Amino acid sequence: MKTAEKYLLFGNILKTFGANGELIVKLDNQVSVEINLDEPIFIIIDGLSVPFYFMLFERRANNRALVVFENIETEQLAKQLIGKQILLPYKKHIDKKNFNLNDFVGFDTSDINTGNIGTITEFLDFPNNPCFQIIRNGKEILIPVNEKLIKSIDVKSKTINFNLPEGLIDFYVKE
Repeated sequence: MKTAEKYLLFGNILKTFGANGELIVKLDNQVSVEINLDEPIFIIIDGLSVPFYFMLFERRANNRALVVFENIETEQLAKQLIGKQILLPYKKHIDKKNFNLNDFVGFDTSDINTGNIGTITEFLDFPNNPCFQIIRNGKEILIPVNEKLIKSIDVKSKTINFNLPEGLIDFYVKE
């Protein structure tokens, strides 16, 4: 199953919490989306991504949430989900207002002036200057994450096109 291409990790189901199907979920450290109770999330069961709907989603401290899924109304049913991963579809997770910058690791990048830059290897959350890291020919390239520099993002093809200031790439790859 190629979950990495279609889904993003939302969290892992840790344990039951009560007798009416309540569960405690450990959220992925980078989860930043608003939850829409009308849209499905997916749980991997026997290698398949099965859609579920939240009846309740309540954030708790330390990257935890209390959740209740539709049709999971007993502790016995809830116990069957312990240890399972919860996934979100890419399109739900990445949008202009609310996305997680770590989700772009693995995206190919290019600049409208200089062409191919390389693949994002890491998101570096520097205070006041978050950057994407790209390693090209053994050299590190840091691209500031700034809306004004991003020309387009294509989630399907996992590409980001930048309009970078002249000389930025040359600064890193000069010999």
